[in-house]
Amino acid sequence: MQYRNVSEDDYDYVIERLNSWWGGRNMADMLPRLFFTYFQTSSFLCAIDGKVVGFIVGFLSDSVRDTGYVHFVGVDPECRMQGVGKELYSKFSEFCAVNGVKIVKCVTSPQNTDSITFHHRLGFKASGYDSKGHPIPILNYDGPGEDRVLFSIQLGA
Repeated sequence: MQYRNVSEDDYDYVIERLNSWWGGRNMADMLPRLFFTYFQTSSFLCAIDGKVVGFIVGFLSDSVRDTGYVHFVGVDPECRMQGVGKELYSKFSEFCAVNGVKIVKCVTSPQNTDSITFHHRLGFKASGYDSKGHPIPILNYDGPGEDRVLFSIQLGA
């Protein structure tokens, strides 16, 4: 597996496959080209034999100086459970640490139990939990009816 920064040239390949990687859900609207244009140094992809099989789009906050934010991460379903997502998060976390960032945050849909499990395995903690240990989503986080689970991880902890 080879890891490198994204480039604008990668966008068309990724966006053409994005919805199928999410089982047909319309996710492409959440990933405009601007991320592959303006956040190349903080975003990474994984390729196997030249074929893109995963990516992470993240950036450093200019408002909350000690925080990095992962906007989107995706792995080809045929390549899941091979450490691609974990290594992409590692690349982003290393970038954050070199730039003085102490916290990485991201959100996911409360219905996306695979994502919740994945983030927990990486050591992320939700902003709150119910009495059964399930993450409590933040209501209307991304607009009316768009609840999200907010995750964070302290780097170097």
